[in-house]
Amino acid sequence: MEPRPTSRAWADASLLLTTILWGVNISVVKWATFHADPLAFNALRLVVATLTLGVIARFVPSARPAPPLVSSSDTGNSAPSPSDVAPPSPFPWLRAILFASLNGVVYPLLFMYGIQRTEAGNTALLLATMPIWTAGFSRLFLGERLPRLTWIGLLTSLSGTIVVIAAGGRVSLSLEDMLGNLLILMAAMAWGGATVVSGPLMNRISPIRLAFYTSLATTPLHLILFAGKLPATIAALDQPMLLAAFLYSGALSTGVAYATWHYGVSKLGASHAAVYQNLVTLVAVTFAVLVLGEALLASQVVGGAILFVGLYLMRRGRRGAASRR
Repeated sequence: MEPRPTSRAWADASLLLTTILWGVNISVVKWATFHADPLAFNALRLVVATLTLGVIARFVPSARPAPPLVSSSDTGNSAPSPSDVAPPSPFPWLRAILFASLNGVVYPLLFMYGIQRTEAGNTALLLATMPIWTAGFSRLFLGERLPRLTWIGLLTSLSGTIVVIAAGGRVSLSLEDMLGNLLILMAAMAWGGATVVSGPLMNRISPIRLAFYTSLATTPLHLILFAGKLPATIAALDQPMLLAAFLYSGALSTGVAYATWHYGVSKLGASHAAVYQNLVTLVAVTFAVLVLGEALLASQVVGGAILFVGLYLMRRGRRGAASRR
């Protein structure tokens, strides 16, 4: 069922907020990992993210239960009888475990190990393939058919992202970066797979609770794996700037952003949500220009314009498909 226009607008806004939080986080984490061990920093910020998601889940209402298969107007009764209501099906635990593994373990570990072994530009370029993987997995495993215009929008936005990244001169083709590139590419695939797997789950559980339970289940593993590095990282948090970066990355970029991301996916679908991931690079470049004082290149402006054209085509394709239903 296609979401109502108001609901769709809120979902788009939540995805846009997610891209802003993630885009700013690139510069925040880049700075923070020069002052603390990256893997220990990541493990500790997941603790903050879990607490943040727990607070949000506590005060945000959970998803409404599915309506009965036979409505009261069809039966003539004021309320459905027990025989009118389909019995609840078992919760898909295997799918939930797969999602938690991809989203909470595989992706962050591949990302953190990969980013240490390749250039930042390579990382951004390979992560920009996430929407393509998401759309492909949606078609393969969920049978989600995207209109041709939507695919054109996806590829156009990817092209714009490539222009933005390449314009900064931060892409390296060195053989020394090949392992890191492979790990980041696998991370992009893992995130795309997790996004697709999460869709059916959010028919059974609210997006925020799904994000909270996943973080609650997987964060202890990160703490165990990097326990030896945690004391030094905790001690380093007495630096005000590092503490601020830690709180932002944990509470906002990972906690709030995970909640808003899953909400957008639950309303608009995995493929539509994924195109917003290409905006992360544009937000990161804009933040670097406005806050860090980096130079803005004309080619980056052109790339940003191409990216927005892709997003526009993506939305047009989805609306066209909805109007034909």
